[in-house]
Amino acid sequence: MASRRNPSRNADLAGAPPKLATMDDLAFPTAAKTGRTHAKQITSQKKGRDMRINLKAGVEACVDEGLDPAVEIAKALKATIPMIRGGYPVLDNDGKTIMVQLLDVDTRMRTLNEFLQYTQPKLKSIEVKMSGTLDLTSEQLDNRLNMLLAKAAR
Repeated sequence: MASRRNPSRNADLAGAPPKLATMDDLAFPTAAKTGRTHAKQITSQKKGRDMRINLKAGVEACVDEGLDPAVEIAKALKATIPMIRGGYPVLDNDGKTIMVQLLDVDTRMRTLNEFLQYTQPKLKSIEVKMSGTLDLTSEQLDNRLNMLLAKAAR
């Protein structure tokens, strides 16, 4: 697949899968290549809105490097590293190195929650139809409403 800016880009790949990130790429982020514009200057009357991220340029930069963002995020979510204590790897009873998740649980949950909105449909609110009359006095209704409001305030 060729870029719109550079039709001969990645001609040497000839259909090969994109280059995947390594553990070093995850541990030590690399700086963006010089000469690339990933943020676009926009004149605006409001303060703080002068710089916006140009997502198209960001996606093109990833594609130029042979990285598929969805695949790389999934790999980062599954990545494990050896557990280290005192500068040495921790071993289990069989003498194998104990591996732990690279990302903490909070980061993994927030990332998966973001992906959830693209993979699962959002639920619609439930409609309830009631027929008949309520056999409660206005005083009983007020007491019930106050109880529910107090419960919601907790």
